[in-house]
Amino acid sequence: MAGECEGASTPALAAAARPLPLTDREREIVSLAARGLSNRQIADRLVVSVRTVEGHLYRASAKLGTTNRSEYAGLLGIHPRRPPAADRGE
Repeated sequence: MAGECEGASTPALAAAARPLPLTDREREIVSLAARGLSNRQIADRLVVSVRTVEGHLYRASAKLGTTNRSEYAGLLGIHPRRPPAADRGE
């Protein structure tokens, strides 16, 4: 795309060209967290412990310099979903 725009450079193009420094598992877990799943829901879906999910999220946050799930969503270009009422305990 930048080539078609005669070498234009914007922060968005630079970010798209630079892959996130995450392992495949970290990316998978961060993606689920960014979509609004709780640590428990992620753990159940991936058949791992909640503690494992927490560890992956911690390492991903350190690598990305993020502090919350909405920042994950922004970095990945994901719009978080609101969990169904049953999942929120309503």
